[in-house]
Order: sequence, then structure tokens, then C-alpha cells
Amino acid sequence: MEHSAPADSSAGENPEVEWLYTQRGETFGPVSSVDLRAAAHLGFLGPDDLVCRKDRGKWVAARSIRGLFKEAG
Repeated sequence: MEHSAPADSSAGENPEVEWLYTQRGETFGPVSSVDLRAAAHLGFLGPDDLVCRKDRGKWVAARSIRGLFKEAG
């Protein structure tokens, strides 16, 4: 599995982009970028969970998606 995102991967770039995500071995989605950000904000999606843009098919750690989690500092 790939654990780094392409430079243009962002959960906020296009609200119409659909995402898939995995938790505890199960795959969920597709969900919108808005719903993916909400899941991260509410703690349903963790930084180590895997996410995939439906149109790209590349799974990455959720932490590598810009705008998904608040930046430390």
C-alpha cells in the first residue's frame, strides 16, 4: 500500500470528489470531500485510516491529505 499522497490531493479541492476509506478492515463510501472532512473532524476517521479518491484508486494514509486534519502548532 502507498502511504504518500500526490501533491494535488486535498480534501478541499473539489466538493464533488468522492472518497473511499477503510476502518478496521472494512471499506466505506463513496463519500463527498465535505463528508470526509466531517468524519475526520468528529473523530470517526483517524490519521492512520486509509483513504482513496474514487477517481484515482490510490490508497494513502488519511494524514497525508491536505486539509483533512488540523495542522499542529
